[in-house]
Amino acid sequence: LIASVSRATEAFVGPSPALFRFSPANIYVSQHKKSSTFGGITLRHRYHLISTSPKSLVVSVSHVDGGGEVKNIAEAQGDGSPFLSDIIGASVAVGSVTAVVGFLYGKILGKCVQTLWTSIPAALAVLLGEGVWNSSVFIAATVTLGGILVGTIASRCGDSAFTVADFVEIFSSTPGPWTRNLPRTREVIGPVLLLSLVTSMFGFSVGPEGPVCAGALIGSSAGRRLYGSRDAASAARANEILAFAGAAGTLTAFMSIPVAGSIFALELARSGAAMSPAASDALVPTIVASMAAIVLIRGVLNPGGAIGGHFAYFVAEGGALGGRTAIGTALGCGVGGALLGTIFQKAVAIIKGRLWAKLPKLQNTDGFISAWKKIVPKKAIIGLLVGILSANFPQTLFWGEGSLQCVVDGQRTAFSATKHGLSTFLTAGARIDPSMPFATATSAMQVGAAKLLAIALACAGKFPGGIIFPLFFAAAPFAHAATMAGWVPVIASPAAVMALMASTQASVTKTPLSTGLILALTASVHTPLSVLLPVCLISSYVGVFLSGILSKKSYFTYSE
Repeated sequence: LIASVSRATEAFVGPSPALFRFSPANIYVSQHKKSSTFGGITLRHRYHLISTSPKSLVVSVSHVDGGGEVKNIAEAQGDGSPFLSDIIGASVAVGSVTAVVGFLYGKILGKCVQTLWTSIPAALAVLLGEGVWNSSVFIAATVTLGGILVGTIASRCGDSAFTVADFVEIFSSTPGPWTRNLPRTREVIGPVLLLSLVTSMFGFSVGPEGPVCAGALIGSSAGRRLYGSRDAASAARANEILAFAGAAGTLTAFMSIPVAGSIFALELARSGAAMSPAASDALVPTIVASMAAIVLIRGVLNPGGAIGGHFAYFVAEGGALGGRTAIGTALGCGVGGALLGTIFQKAVAIIKGRLWAKLPKLQNTDGFISAWKKIVPKKAIIGLLVGILSANFPQTLFWGEGSLQCVVDGQRTAFSATKHGLSTFLTAGARIDPSMPFATATSAMQVGAAKLLAIALACAGKFPGGIIFPLFFAAAPFAHAATMAGWVPVIASPAAVMALMASTQASVTKTPLSTGLILALTASVHTPLSVLLPVCLISSYVGVFLSGILSKKSYFTYSE
């Protein structure tokens, strides 16, 4: 409240850091008058407390001119009620609603993926015979069709789509929460979820970000409805807090990462290794929303589901991991992750610059070329390129969460045995057999490089999607390659895999703490987290700090 009056006063007399420095003692005085001189101008400040609550405060700033006339500069009044006292209840509601959205979206997406990549190929194999049609052509054609569909939907939606990049740009702005301006939920939530669904089901290497964006929009809408009648600053703050809570709720529901989802949402809106300034108010509500989401998912919607993570890190025999080896692995993977993350960012920027350069204004019978003709051919080209890449490296299809186990243990778990694995018939044209462990460091690096390129193509092509698990998937093969090449001791291989995954992802999204927590919460019960997590966290922070040195440009656009 005082800050808003301070800004108005500064606009009148110029900036004065010393003018508005109030201690709690000033606020709790029933009536306090003070005069101060700044640049020859006398200011008289009057702070009148209506009740015993410091939230019910009238602040007025007056200017006394040379003739003794008093002119009001600014005045503000609180609403008389405790600031967002019921925000916890609202966070529970938002977390519950967004959990349902994330849960239903996950179910629909799972059915779509199964139909497109399992049921239809099986039916075609029976109808045509496995020797008649080519599996590589099927993969390339399917992904290309997905590109055409995404382009068509995007050209229809226009500016209605709302992405994680938009979320980051809006909530990283520095002037304050009163500047947040999320779009109306009813106008964009349909296109957001549809675009995300089609992108993910057709195999593009970006994660389903739709629920996260939808959660933020739902939270923002709840903030407007519940707190819109309050003063502007309080209403805007509630809007911001509940938007973060909504994002945390859907992340928790979709990925089963309580608390980590809350911290990720708050870290994402900051360009450095820190949380958003809003965390001072929003951290507890976002955690409450996350807890509400996991309680609803585990206790009501999916009570029979297994609790805990399921990614098992291959642990070699040969003794315990020593301290020096652990620290060396953490630092080395931190550097490696920063390099991979920087290469990825540069690749996205280069491809995006070439692909979306301004088109000449071509004339036709209908005037300038339509949005459809501008967008769809580019999406189709990206779809074709990703499709060809996926036909040669089928293990790189999808966003990686369902098939991550395949690369976490160096393909000791066959790709076909994972949640999103394809049949051995569809992977017959693979350059690196996804049903066999990596034979050499070169083969592992090929898979990692192919995945990194597939993610870069999808991101540069403006396919809506997240990059958490895609980058995890891309980094893991490089860690196995380092072990096979003798750069990492075999005993440190699990630590190197987790650490390089964390560092690569964190160096791009600037989310070191939540990245380590995500990997910890998704690891199986047999994973020695007390050994691996410290290595993972050190590597994450090294990756974030070093990537900032390697490149001043970042993947997201921040408004700090």
